[in-house]
Amino acid sequence: MSLIDYFATHIVPRMYRGKGALHPCETGRLTDVVSCVREYDVNIFLLRKGKATIAIDAGYKGHPGLVPGCEAVGIKPESVEALFLTHADPDHAGGLDVRQENRFSHAQVYLGEIEENYLTNTYHRKQIGPFGLKNSVTIADGYRLLADGEEVQVGEFTVQALLVPGHTLGHLCYLVDGTMLFTGDAIALNKDGGWCFFGMFNYDSDLNRRSLEALRRRIDLNGVEYVFTSHNGYTDDAKKAFSHIEVLPDLNAKGFLFDETAPYDCFAE
Repeated sequence: MSLIDYFATHIVPRMYRGKGALHPCETGRLTDVVSCVREYDVNIFLLRKGKATIAIDAGYKGHPGLVPGCEAVGIKPESVEALFLTHADPDHAGGLDVRQENRFSHAQVYLGEIEENYLTNTYHRKQIGPFGLKNSVTIADGYRLLADGEEVQVGEFTVQALLVPGHTLGHLCYLVDGTMLFTGDAIALNKDGGWCFFGMFNYDSDLNRRSLEALRRRIDLNGVEYVFTSHNGYTDDAKKAFSHIEVLPDLNAKGFLFDETAPYDCFAE
């Protein structure tokens, strides 16, 4: 197991147990178009409209709940024709790792052109003193790179890639049909609104805050019906989702509880 995989699956659960930081949606149907599969602390989003089925992110490497979760919402992983990665972290891209069976075997994979640098280990995922943590995910050739603002048409879906660096330097959010915004690990959401994602996980939290402010100016929030986060559920109030993006929650503060309704430990399944 790589150092970053160990960090994600062993250290993070201990650090954030009881902090209310992680509150993904349970596996199920969220809207007429969007369903999700929960894997520990993260959601894979599955979208179906007409004959088209697309996914946002691929979850953890080898998670046993992927296929049953997809079946529970009436979607087979092999029916997904396009899969859009928000970034290359192991809890988002691990499901595509070449050292396991690829359940999304018929999907064209899309990734931000800057984010590819983590797959090639040109960029370190995190710098800890003199040590650079490398990304642990290797995905098969054939993925397509997306530039900031680029649009992809998949059946009746129009998916726009929006560069929001900070969590990683090539992190993408996706605006689907102009009405559904998938923010990956850019925003942390609770009952009071959206906040800058937690600092421990970010490459550069100040950059993440600036990127979110730029994103708020860039898109028409009046037209956005839903904002989906990867670790903290979703909201139908787009403006509220951006209400505290300049603030970085301090999970290390004594007694701090980000979301009082969150599971004590998302990894205790």
